Amino acid sequence: MPKPNAKPELSVIMCTYSPRPDLLVRSLRALASQTLDTSRYELIIVDNNSKPPLDKARLERLAGREIKLVVEMRQGLTFGRVCGFETARADRVCFIDDDNEINPAYLETVLAIAAMEPNLGVFGGICHGVLEGRAGWFKKSLLPHLGVRNIGLIERTGEGHEWGEHEPIGAGIVVRREVGQLYCDFVNNVASAAGLGRTDGQLLSGEDSLLSRMSALLGFPVAYRPDLQLRHHITAPRLKLKYLSKLMEGHGRSYVILQRIMGHNIPAVPTEGMTRRLIVNFRHRLKNNGIRHALSDVYWDIGYARQTRLEAAEGDTLVDFFDGWTAPSRTT
Repeated sequence: MPKPNAKPELSVIMCTYSPRPDLLVRSLRALASQTLDTSRYELIIVDNNSKPPLDKARLERLAGREIKLVVEMRQGLTFGRVCGFETARADRVCFIDDDNEINPAYLETVLAIAAMEPNLGVFGGICHGVLEGRAGWFKKSLLPHLGVRNIGLIERTGEGHEWGEHEPIGAGIVVRREVGQLYCDFVNNVASAAGLGRTDGQLLSGEDSLLSRMSALLGFPVAYRPDLQLRHHITAPRLKLKYLSKLMEGHGRSYVILQRIMGHNIPAVPTEGMTRRLIVNFRHRLKNNGIRHALSDVYWDIGYARQTRLEAAEGDTLVDFFDGWTAPSRTT
């Protein structure tokens, strides 16, 4: 038996903001059904200003175990993850969303992968979409942008410098301590990093890719491991065209922010001639990728163009910051 207050093998973190009660119940009950003994991991829930605030006693009843409930006043998923990292005690951290149901052996599999491949910096697996309502062919083509991912049963490993099939998405992502430390330090010191990730009313992304870029800078590979599987509940409002168009625009904006953070020069797209540029891009994608990509990427292009006309990243790029960064020693 582990000693009381012993350092856990894994920290499981759920960042949440005014969650839908029934989905939160599903997520916590899935955690309560894990094959991994509760003594081997800690559960941290980050309340990012939920209204009403979350009730710790109720959360513990649903999860069937003790939890750490912490409040992050800075709004946004990126800040929520920083809070979770800074609270966690384990050398591996696993992020579960408040609308995720992880398979019963998920956490046990995480530790098995970490033991077999200790050099991995970031890894994740399959995310099955559970749709609330109907979705036609066009909407289904956008499910990967909603965090649904299944590219088969073949493992993929690679560097995190650029996006690829080896790069995990945020749902169920597992991050090693060193990568998390760099992520926290960068977000806390470089203002533009906080521009990535969802906030109340903003559908930006890219914070998951930022973790992979940091892993690459530290020399750790990133990986897709299909033995890790979970279900992601997608609510009906998120399948509306208005939401999806805003989501795609946010992806375009996030791409520019991330590239500038990485030190790449992204010149401003001039307002003059923008309509013509959109038409040219649409025709090109229609010819090469089909109608689905052509339609959805119009909004990506709009977000990209708008973000390029904003100021470049504030402060250091990630590469500049990393050159002067020293990992803090751990005493726990």
